[in-house]
Amino acid sequence: MKTYNRAKTLALNNGQDYHLAAVLRRKGRVVRIGINTHKTHPKFKRQYRDGTWGSHMHAEMDALRFSQPGDELEVMRFRKSDNKYALAKPCVFCMKHIKASGIKKVTYTDENGDWVEMFL
Repeated sequence: MKTYNRAKTLALNNGQDYHLAAVLRRKGRVVRIGINTHKTHPKFKRQYRDGTWGSHMHAEMDALRFSQPGDELEVMRFRKSDNKYALAKPCVFCMKHIKASGIKKVTYTDENGDWVEMFL
């Protein structure tokens, strides 16, 4: 619970419109809590359908910088209005990097605040 409270604090204070956190775990231990940010990383540069480019990091990408094959990822989103969980399913860009990183399980919050497990 302490990890989730820390993740929530980081996500709600990220200065972004969306408040997400991704907890990277290795053998049950927290390795990194990533948040969405305007910081960039060349590994995560991507082109959108309209032809524009982006390289800012989603919470998952921030955490994946420290991942190893076999790690697990928990992704959560918080609504600023009431601090409750919201849908945090990783986008297609994040899923591409999650799979390439060798992550074996992703757990994320759904629109009702319930946890959904995805095994890769």
